[in-house]
Amino acid sequence: MQLKKPQTIIITFVVLWIILIGWGIVKTTLKLSSHKALLEQPLPQKPEIPKPLQKPEILKPAVKPLVKKIPREQEAAPTLTRTFKVKPTDFADLLPVMGTVKGQREIELRFEINGVIKSIYFREGEKIKKGELVASLEQRDAQLKLTYAKNRLAAAEATYQSSLKKLEIHQKLYEAGAIIKAKLEEVELECESIKFRLETVRNEEQLAKYELEKTNLYAPIKGVMGPREAEQGEFVTPQDRLALFLGIDKVLVEVGIVERDINKIKLGQKAKVFVDAYPDIAFEGTIDNIFPVVEGRSRTLTAKIKLNNPEGLLLPGMFCRAEVVIIELKDALLIPSTSLIPTEQGITLVPVIPGQSIETGEDEIKTGTVQLRPITIGYKTSDYVQVTQGLKEGDLVVIESRGKLKDNTPVHIAAIEEPSF
Repeated sequence: MQLKKPQTIIITFVVLWIILIGWGIVKTTLKLSSHKALLEQPLPQKPEIPKPLQKPEILKPAVKPLVKKIPREQEAAPTLTRTFKVKPTDFADLLPVMGTVKGQREIELRFEINGVIKSIYFREGEKIKKGELVASLEQRDAQLKLTYAKNRLAAAEATYQSSLKKLEIHQKLYEAGAIIKAKLEEVELECESIKFRLETVRNEEQLAKYELEKTNLYAPIKGVMGPREAEQGEFVTPQDRLALFLGIDKVLVEVGIVERDINKIKLGQKAKVFVDAYPDIAFEGTIDNIFPVVEGRSRTLTAKIKLNNPEGLLLPGMFCRAEVVIIELKDALLIPSTSLIPTEQGITLVPVIPGQSIETGEDEIKTGTVQLRPITIGYKTSDYVQVTQGLKEGDLVVIESRGKLKDNTPVHIAAIEEPSF
């Protein structure tokens, strides 16, 4: 009996399905059995990492080196320094001050007599020579007095001449015996009296001349006229000041010295004065006077510098700057004060690089060795000191370094400064 076609298809599908299921079971079984075999195997141990070879063992030479090992202190690079070259030089310590020009002689011009000012022949600030006419008073009264005195003098001289003639006649009469001696003596006394009156009148005439001269006012010295305090037509007395006359042949410069510098100023010290009117001229003078009192809130002492002023360039009232020479040194060894190293024993040391120890390498870098050397100090300022013993020309003094300096310390010389005073 033949099967129907639909049944055949179903049976074929079922058979194929069974085959596929069987194949899946077989494949799963094989995979599980392979995993079990792997789990039963022992786990592999972690591989050991080889230790690195020690550096000293690699670099260790087979033979001992012939060169000795250098100490660590000497392997360090030399200290970098900045130095100052010791060199004999001329030095002047100057004290800068400021002040004002004053006339050496300041004279108040006054008339000696009362009167009305007729003329004034000067302007304020005008230069006047000695003996020039400055001002004059009305002279009418003085002229009248002089004329009157002259007339009296003429009359007195005539009277005196008359008395001399009378005396001569009486002397001849006495010699002839015409008169007695008493009469002659009377005439002689009369003549003597007239003579004394004549001298008195002469003095009055001379006094009238002096009064006339006093109506004129003359410059007593060469100088410049200061401010005028009276005008033409004004009545003045000997108590009234006409003007201030300033002598400029020699002038004084008043300067203020602050309290901390008072001990530096002495009489006779040289000074140079500069004014803005003549910036290229240095006027030289000396300390002529020092006030004994410290005045003002600024606590300054006034000193006067005396200067010759023959050309009259310096005028009273000018503002000026001055430099007082405190000390002048010739061929002195000076070093910066910053290089000094004070010690507890009172000895002052200086780091010095001797000139003979300085060497120049192939790279043009100078090297040397430092010595801490004791020195003797002479004159000292705020910036420099004079060394009288302990240094010589050509030595280098260390003024700045990057490290602490000791004896026999090798150094590199970065810069060498020269004295520039």
